[in-house]
Amino acid sequence: MCVVISVINVKGGVGKTTSTINLAGQFAEQQHRVLLIDNDSQSNLSQILNVASEFNLYDLYSNHKINFDDCITKYNEQIDIIPNSIESAVLENELHNKMTRETILKNKFEKFKKKDNYDVIIIDNSPFMGLCTTNALSMSNFYIEIIDNSTSSLQGLNLVQKLITNMKDDGINSDIKLLGILRNNFDKKTLFSRQINEVVSEEFEKDIFKTIIYNSVKYKEAATCNKTIQEYSKKYASAYKDLYYEIIKRLK
Repeated sequence: MCVVISVINVKGGVGKTTSTINLAGQFAEQQHRVLLIDNDSQSNLSQILNVASEFNLYDLYSNHKINFDDCITKYNEQIDIIPNSIESAVLENELHNKMTRETILKNKFEKFKKKDNYDVIIIDNSPFMGLCTTNALSMSNFYIEIIDNSTSSLQGLNLVQKLITNMKDDGINSDIKLLGILRNNFDKKTLFSRQINEVVSEEFEKDIFKTIIYNSVKYKEAATCNKTIQEYSKKYASAYKDLYYEIIKRLK
């Protein structure tokens, strides 16, 4: 059975896209079949992995004739991608008057016959809590919240929780669950970072992943080379291997 995971936070720059790519890379390392969905109009995921297709996520949302199968392109033997483009920046306005605007992806996903070809589908989301993010969450089994060592990313956790609660109350997706909170781009050296880490560890003890992704130029280098960290540096991929085993344990 395929598991769908959304990666989310309302603060930009916390490393959602990097985390999504490298988490997919680790699932691939463990021989899982992965589908990545670039649900951010900035399309950073598509640019980093240097992929494009005849039809992309904009078409999936806006054209009733286009389905999941039409938009999928291959990154490597284990990872497929539904890419995005800047064109989707207008989607929020275009979708506003549609009857099923919150569940367009969910409705099409239910008709996606090849979904079980994948072990996991990971969705990279915009920091904007609009219709596109709601669509991703509507089709997700779980969500991962990404935070960095800033107070604004912690405040974003409350906004995400509010959105999830509203979705459940409205019956859009009453089964979605928090998979965990990932500390990303943390600094080992600064006192402020250590203080933030202490607060997060205490306040979110049950939900937080033990694995911390510490900041390193290696992750940026991998992205510049259009690679996952697993393809670029086995040493710096080790944190994602730890995260992978935590996720698998929580999924059981």
